[in-house]
Amino acid sequence: MIQKDINPDDIAQFGLNIYQYGHEVCTSQHSYGPAVRQHYLLHYVIQGCGTLHTEQHSWPVRQGEAFLIWPHEITTYVADKRTPWEYMWIEMDGLMAARSLEKCGLRRDMPLYRPKDPDSLAGEGRLLQALIAEDPQHSLRITGLTCLFLDALIAGSASSRAGSETSSISRHLDNATQYIERHYHRNFSIAEVAEYCNIDRSYLSRLFQQQFGYGPKHYLLQLRMNVATTLLADRSLPVKVIAYSVGYGSQMQFAKVFNHYFHCSPSEWRRRQANSDI
Repeated sequence: MIQKDINPDDIAQFGLNIYQYGHEVCTSQHSYGPAVRQHYLLHYVIQGCGTLHTEQHSWPVRQGEAFLIWPHEITTYVADKRTPWEYMWIEMDGLMAARSLEKCGLRRDMPLYRPKDPDSLAGEGRLLQALIAEDPQHSLRITGLTCLFLDALIAGSASSRAGSETSSISRHLDNATQYIERHYHRNFSIAEVAEYCNIDRSYLSRLFQQQFGYGPKHYLLQLRMNVATTLLADRSLPVKVIAYSVGYGSQMQFAKVFNHYFHCSPSEWRRRQANSDI
């Protein structure tokens, strides 16, 4: 097995956080889990087959297909006894990752990626293979290859949302996430987002829950905390300025939310980062 870990702080401001990627040739009935992941984890099967077990269902996965493990979901995956799979994987999160995976038609109740034209190693597989060959130190190159890989997944997906019956759902989610991304720096309500999308607030919450596993309020929180950690990396910026920059009316309010999210204060987070850079 080959696994390479990179520092997501190098590219956090890009909206796409990549934590690790790798390749493994599994032995007969090799399994992992039950376990919970903190980020999206996508496995692309090069050859062989196996089974993904989620809390809702079991999914057989074969060559040329991929399966997505969602954050905070209990899963187990097992290689086939006779033809165990060989797969590549990438672990990531961020707004770009979430939106791209959603455009592939991947959902919690449908974590299986099927290509339009099954191949031994389709375009998306070759891009992931090139990514895995990269040195983890080349963070910008890795980011670029990941973007190309996600784009190829969308183009090659048999269940891409483009032109599907769920296009209206996709449009509502796109409108909502774009609104949040444009206005996270100011104080606004989720009702305001729903009004912008011309849908009911409870319906908007259901769409987010179905797609991401949490509501729009938590989506906004994750975005603000992601931006806040990026700004905190610039030690010349006062915490008070950062608080206002991510939509909080006071440094005290920001510090309270930050501490609840990261279990440390903004100043402590900044000190830890400074020490890790030494």
